[in-house]
Amino acid sequence: MEVTDSRLRRRELFDTDADGYRLSRPGYPVEVYELLEQTRALRPGASVLEIGAGSGQATRELLARGASVCAVELGANFAARLRAEFSGRPLTVIEGDFDSLTRLHGEFDLAVCASSLHWLDRETALARIARLLRPAGRLAAWWTVYGDPAQPTPVRLALNQVLRRHRPAGALAVPGPFDHESWIGALRRAGFGGIQAKVLRWSITMPPRQLTRLYTTFAAVRELPEPDRAALLDDIERAAAALGDEVTEQCVTVLYLAQRPMRGTTP
Repeated sequence: MEVTDSRLRRRELFDTDADGYRLSRPGYPVEVYELLEQTRALRPGASVLEIGAGSGQATRELLARGASVCAVELGANFAARLRAEFSGRPLTVIEGDFDSLTRLHGEFDLAVCASSLHWLDRETALARIARLLRPAGRLAAWWTVYGDPAQPTPVRLALNQVLRRHRPAGALAVPGPFDHESWIGALRRAGFGGIQAKVLRWSITMPPRQLTRLYTTFAAVRELPEPDRAALLDDIERAAAALGDEVTEQCVTVLYLAQRPMRGTTP
């Protein structure tokens, strides 16, 4: 119970600055959606369940490709913004915690978790997603990691020094999305087959102030006491500004694709 309460409390942090999150987080690489289109799970007329829609970065792309989206979103502010921005589009927003929702039904062609699956009870959520997919339906879960461990950049080296000084919880740990064995094992236990792990590398160039705003959206930073958070963000902006008017960060988007087996088959 304590783990669940802590997870829920941290998830709720994002909704306290929904506008800041929307303006500060970059979108996901177009290759993510192209891969989903190749599976035919994302296509005009497809029914998509999006879990943890947040500010609608993925929602926007799913709708643009002709899908009808049922978005589950915990935060009231995020949910309100989704309804307002996509009014008139084939989008249904259900406000609540996917872990405990009881009014979610249907068979979806695709379930999407964009930077959200780690906030759920993984085993329970994956089993439930499998039940909500139609036979041969697909699950796509992905995350973007800022700072490619395989390609350390000057800005990443400088930021790591700052993070070591301030030590926000978990900020320097090996990012969970890279633990392919753990995620693939969990997908298999939930009955999924056809599991693939894709690693997409890309970069983003931004001024130091924008990089600092990006860090304000991370849970490890948001949960710090205000004086500690302000000191950390000041040091981040100072370290980035020392490198020039713009900095380039290498990013990695890790995507897991899986398929619900047809009825009567094994994964």
